[in-house]
Amino acid sequence: MNPIFGGWFAESTWGCHMKRLIEILLTAGVFCGAAVASAHAADDLALRPTHSDIVRANNQVSLNVSGSYLDYLESSGSTPLDSERGWQPGLSLSGSVMTDIGLSNLYLYGNLSWSKGNSDYVGSFIGGNYGDVRQRDNAEIYNEDFRIGKGFEVNDALMLTPYLGLGARQWRRDITGAGGYREDYSHGYVGGGLLAQYSPAPGWVLGVNGLVGSTFSASMKTTATAGGAAITPQTYKLGNSAIYMVGASVDRAITDTVHANISVDYTNFNYGRSAVSPIDSTFEPDSRTSTVALKVGLGFAF
Repeated sequence: MNPIFGGWFAESTWGCHMKRLIEILLTAGVFCGAAVASAHAADDLALRPTHSDIVRANNQVSLNVSGSYLDYLESSGSTPLDSERGWQPGLSLSGSVMTDIGLSNLYLYGNLSWSKGNSDYVGSFIGGNYGDVRQRDNAEIYNEDFRIGKGFEVNDALMLTPYLGLGARQWRRDITGAGGYREDYSHGYVGGGLLAQYSPAPGWVLGVNGLVGSTFSASMKTTATAGGAAITPQTYKLGNSAIYMVGASVDRAITDTVHANISVDYTNFNYGRSAVSPIDSTFEPDSRTSTVALKVGLGFAF
């Protein structure tokens, strides 16, 4: 499924249980957070210096439920061809380490996220106008993000961590209806970023981050679906582009071990037009993609 990372993810079978799973995780998170907060007095947190709060926030594993908004548009010059927009619920698992092994404040981070849901498709019939066709399509998206960097202490309450970012993205796009088929988009990315973290009070860590880089190995593979269009399955190599990623987060230490997390992340990139296929003279047009992901969950520091 993923030509960049060797197919880490098999096709999901969670979809039909997704809503129930998210409800369970949200309920468990609320009750768990309330129970632990009532069992530990806030005075326990006040004993720790703010710098250790930042380091502790960078040494944890967290599980989050998410809502991701997809905004995708294909175009020819300034003329829109088709678009997909909508929210998809999902899950994400992340982990980070800040250690002095080999380098002071060495920073390692990894995040795996998955979302699945519907999006609003707007397109046209062949020879028609944008907006002639409106329907609901299926979308399933995977993201893998990794960072390595070094933290620099500005003072006890502020740390700056420049990092190298590397990752990949896969989007399964199921265009429904009589003229439908499946498209699988994927790319990798690499870039440089900066994480700024500030502790305004004991137990609190606010973070902002940004990355500028480039996509690579961008492609789109088509697959015929039952009852859909009679297409010739093939893979189109897409043009790479700059990628921009920014985010903000709040980490609250409920205890020395249990943390509550909330974050928002924005990503923007383009796909360049493919070459004309020698098989059937088709091509994939230029497109741009923007996503916003809202996440909330619990972390466990170590």
